[in-house]
Amino acid sequence: MEKLSITKKIMIYALSPIMVLLLGVFIQSEVRATSSTNYTIDPDNSGNSGGEDSSSAGYEIENQQVGDLAIGESDSANFNILHGYLYGDEGDVFIDFTVIPEKRLPAVGNNSTLAIIEVRNVGETTAINTYPAVATNNDGEYSNLQLTGIPPGVYDVVVKGYAHLKKMLPAQSLAEGTNILDFTLVGADPLLCGDVYTGVTTPDGDNQVNSLDATYLVSHWGENDGGVSDERADVDENHQVNSLDMTKLINNYGINGD
Repeated sequence: MEKLSITKKIMIYALSPIMVLLLGVFIQSEVRATSSTNYTIDPDNSGNSGGEDSSSAGYEIENQQVGDLAIGESDSANFNILHGYLYGDEGDVFIDFTVIPEKRLPAVGNNSTLAIIEVRNVGETTAINTYPAVATNNDGEYSNLQLTGIPPGVYDVVVKGYAHLKKMLPAQSLAEGTNILDFTLVGADPLLCGDVYTGVTTPDGDNQVNSLDATYLVSHWGENDGGVSDERADVDENHQVNSLDMTKLINNYGINGD
């Protein structure tokens, strides 16, 4: 590997990190992600977008084409590079979203829920971050939820209702600022109900409608008005736990969420 001369190194150190980044982008048309305040740059083959790393005890360089998605993250005291874009500071991402639970009684103005939002890397099932207990209004809407820890990029975004299966919006492009998400197509594709059982290992449900849910609903059978001890069991939110709730649960029996 060709080493830089002392003179060249001094010249590089004399430049600010921002200038070094700009030279890497505009002269070689590549994004160089490095995590160090003192580093040198080894030459590499132009056009390399394989994500190969060049590293030593003092620095690490990842070579990517400008515009490549999800190339990783590089931090120093002076700059960030996230997902192939240059940032002085990481941009804040917010969402305004709508989610309509199915089969509520009454059907209008009765769409509130405690939603759980998950953000996942595209195609993965494990959440990067989770945002619990987001209380939507009676129209199923929530505004200005900040996705802390999530930089702008492309993600799968998932919602789960209080007693409902998860629903995913795949490959959503989330920009800095406010993003509008409609999980249920203005109510045409509502959240499926019936995931009411909670346990020690599944405090928010197991994302399935099965015998555990049916048994849990029966344990609250006959509760009504102010006497409903767990709102999850009142699937249709009409302040009674009865055959209407069980019918709705049975309609989705055996279904798994996203």
